[in-house]
Amino acid sequence: MTSNNKKTKWTKFKIFILVILILIAGAAIPNYFAVTTTASLNKRIFFINKGKQLKKLKTGDYVMFSLLRSKRENDLPAKLVRMIEDDGEELQIKRIGCSAGEEIKNIGNKYYCKNELIAMAKDYSLGGERLKKFEYSGKIPEGDMFLVGDHIDSYDSRYFGFIKAKDIIVIVYPLL
Repeated sequence: MTSNNKKTKWTKFKIFILVILILIAGAAIPNYFAVTTTASLNKRIFFINKGKQLKKLKTGDYVMFSLLRSKRENDLPAKLVRMIEDDGEELQIKRIGCSAGEEIKNIGNKYYCKNELIAMAKDYSLGGERLKKFEYSGKIPEGDMFLVGDHIDSYDSRYFGFIKAKDIIVIVYPLL
């Protein structure tokens, strides 16, 4: 066997190993990373931390949840339900803007947690439809979370209200 044949076989072996490693990594990625395609959050790629206990949820954490599982279908606009079902994007990622036991105030279109502005609601959607805003001021009930996105057009607790902590699937960490 010539030295060129040995180099060719070695190169093919390295490529084979590289392809196997890429396939293994590709299979693992959906289990450890999430990508959001909406403008709801400033970040798009999140690391899924399956090891962290959900009992330690706190304001500022990013979480993944299913809006369709946590809210009755008739509590959500029919157009939104169809869009979620059509896109197959049942899981959403939002940030906990205010946690159970914390004081939230809704003054007009503004939402404050511990007297700090965390979100502003809009009166109309991008499509021109009147938006029903969630109205609540007081201490957030035990087991509930007020979730927000970073973008003014994020469909979040400003419109659908509290999400139960038990409906949160996993904590995620923004990467990019």
